[in-house]
Amino acid sequence: MSKAAFAFANPTYTADNFYTYSASDIRADAKLRATQIIEPVPAPRVDPPVMDLGTVLPASTLAQIQAAGRLVFHSVGDTGGIIRPEPQLAVADALTADLTNKTFATGLPAFFYHLGDVVYYFGQELYYPEQFYDPYRNYDAPIFAIPGNHDGVMYSREPVSYSLQPFVDNFCTATSQVAVPSFARTTMTQPGVYFTLTAPFARIIGLYSNTGESAGVLSDPKIGTEQVDFLRSQLAAVLAARKADPNNRNPQALIVAVHHPPFTGSSQHFPSAGMLKEIDTCCQQAGIWPDLLLSGHAHLYERYTRTMHADGRQIPYVVAGNGGYYNLPGLKRGPNGSKPTPGAHTEPDGLGNTISLDQYNDTDYGFLRITVSADAIQVEALAVTPPASAGNAPPTVHPIDTFTVDLAAHTVGGLSVSARKATGLHLAADKPSSKKPAPHRGGARTKR
Repeated sequence: MSKAAFAFANPTYTADNFYTYSASDIRADAKLRATQIIEPVPAPRVDPPVMDLGTVLPASTLAQIQAAGRLVFHSVGDTGGIIRPEPQLAVADALTADLTNKTFATGLPAFFYHLGDVVYYFGQELYYPEQFYDPYRNYDAPIFAIPGNHDGVMYSREPVSYSLQPFVDNFCTATSQVAVPSFARTTMTQPGVYFTLTAPFARIIGLYSNTGESAGVLSDPKIGTEQVDFLRSQLAAVLAARKADPNNRNPQALIVAVHHPPFTGSSQHFPSAGMLKEIDTCCQQAGIWPDLLLSGHAHLYERYTRTMHADGRQIPYVVAGNGGYYNLPGLKRGPNGSKPTPGAHTEPDGLGNTISLDQYNDTDYGFLRITVSADAIQVEALAVTPPASAGNAPPTVHPIDTFTVDLAAHTVGGLSVSARKATGLHLAADKPSSKKPAPHRGGARTKR
């Protein structure tokens, strides 16, 4: 299909239109009983479900990424703006402003990779306009996504034929098409709800961890093993490509994305130990480990470093579930009522490896800005504060965490201000930007 068939932002900058915001309907949805069972996973439209960034972006954009020597993209999950849409709108505004924020020395983001829970509470089609198309109406770049549990979970008598039908209708169509007439953004043509995205300097394997609220699942007797078979084969393909390129002429960092977090200290969510074991088994069998694992689900920001006993490599596990869902329940507190101190605690993961909680933020909404080069992955977690009142005031943005992954040494380190300046990483994090952000798109909203 022609790349010209894709559209992202509206042709001219437009304000949010929340006169149809269904607050009363959402409150009614909260009382519905969800079908809390593991749902069958829709078969990929393409086998294997692999897509290249070049099928969505023009060759000129990819050439610019190659020439710059780095790929930049956004990522966060749990964005659905229910009850209070302002947090999601503020994050969406900040993401949109960042697409033209030239104070970032690493370059402009090429796309947004969503970590799931696009639409609450049950991923209904009727909420896609207000929870997805409207907030990102001015975001002029592709939005890829893996589903979260709320995108797939079903309630009794829900009028869809299968779990994830609305997600598939908006992210996995055979050809791009306008989904909502009042918005320019077209549907995405992902090959499946789990898929690999190949791009300059990065290969992202996205997985669907199903509909459970407490823990993620990749396979079981009901849904089969197709997804873990896919993961194993994709890991093997990455290893084969690296062996075939001993001079590292076409380096690709390996990133795994999954909605449920393998590790979290959230007060309302749980780590998915069984899912982690599934991923670990695939990695061990394939003989390769991810350079970075991204997840959402828990509504906060957390960064864990896992030090593997076999070879000492360090793998960062990032939880970024603070993309706009209104409720930030916070981290669990210890027996004395205090929260953990970042960097001051390590513990075994039950498999002989060591886990450390290096940083967290459980009070702010925000998003990730990820830069991948031939040598490193640099991740900046940015906090977004909604404006105090409706109108044209922009949200404020400030950094909460910055770290780097050395792809050769397989080590994780935080970046000081001086180190960021030396590497050219986001100088805007070190002092306020003089560039005025894009105006907030709030304005008056009437909720019915």
